[in-house]
Amino acid sequence: MLAVAAPSTLTPLRVANLAKTYGGGRGVSDVSFSVTRGSITGFIGVNGAGKSTTLKAIVGLIAPDSGVIELFGRPASFAARSRLGFLPEERGLAPRERARDAIAFHAQLKGMSREAAYRRADALLERIGLSGRARARIGELSKGNAQRVQILCAIAHDPALLILDEPFSGLDPIAQAEVQSLFSEFRSQGGAILFSTHSMVVAERLCDHVVIISDGRTAFEGAVAEATTHAPYGVYVTINDDAALLEIVQALGGEAQPFPSKMSDALRWRVLLPRTVPVPALMRALAERELAVHGFEPIQADLEGAFWTLAGQRAAA
Repeated sequence: MLAVAAPSTLTPLRVANLAKTYGGGRGVSDVSFSVTRGSITGFIGVNGAGKSTTLKAIVGLIAPDSGVIELFGRPASFAARSRLGFLPEERGLAPRERARDAIAFHAQLKGMSREAAYRRADALLERIGLSGRARARIGELSKGNAQRVQILCAIAHDPALLILDEPFSGLDPIAQAEVQSLFSEFRSQGGAILFSTHSMVVAERLCDHVVIISDGRTAFEGAVAEATTHAPYGVYVTINDDAALLEIVQALGGEAQPFPSKMSDALRWRVLLPRTVPVPALMRALAERELAVHGFEPIQADLEGAFWTLAGQRAAA
């Protein structure tokens, strides 16, 4: 079983109006969100949106220009950061270091005794199915197994809050499932997790909350179910008669956006409808005009659709 640092009723992490600008102009300008105890929060944004900058500021690798970072109800400090586990975007384990030694070393860095650190390393390697590779050097491991060892290094000292930058990068589906199980167990014992990811599927399946960042600012913070309500509502239609489709969509109060690729002579459209108009109403209107419809697929109300809507609204603001 995983062990988690002594529970606290205080909010593990609060970020308010965080700003950090680099010489080239990149960084963040207004990031705010909270991570609650016993939760998994996905941190989502395109490359360059400011995810890594925010995570590095939280763990103290860079100093923000302005804003507030609170850990466990107090301003971030060295003592508070000792209760964090961090997986950076840039992986840094030495290739000749052995897996067991690497995990124990990271535990000792945060104050564990040598004996306790090695017991912890052995337990974690067994938990994730790598006990047989405990003496293997990092450079001898597959990319996925090396990534799993790095994740174990982040949790070796029983942190109360995990800050993870793309933890599923390089993991095959089986390894992803094992790590997700590890995270769920960590959360069930009161630990909190904030992780950045490009996988909307993983975020939707694993997270309680999501924070969407766009152009250096928070575009959305809230429950996954709430985020998905912002997904576009409508249908993908593939049809020959573009003019007729546009006429029908306009009559229904919607809008149609063409895709560049064609199937034969038919063009695929993304049709966005008012939420008061049921999708079958569009199908009936097309049938009444006796139009040849080659494809008709309702748009899924998922996190990916919501992300592009919310991020686009933030970028346009």
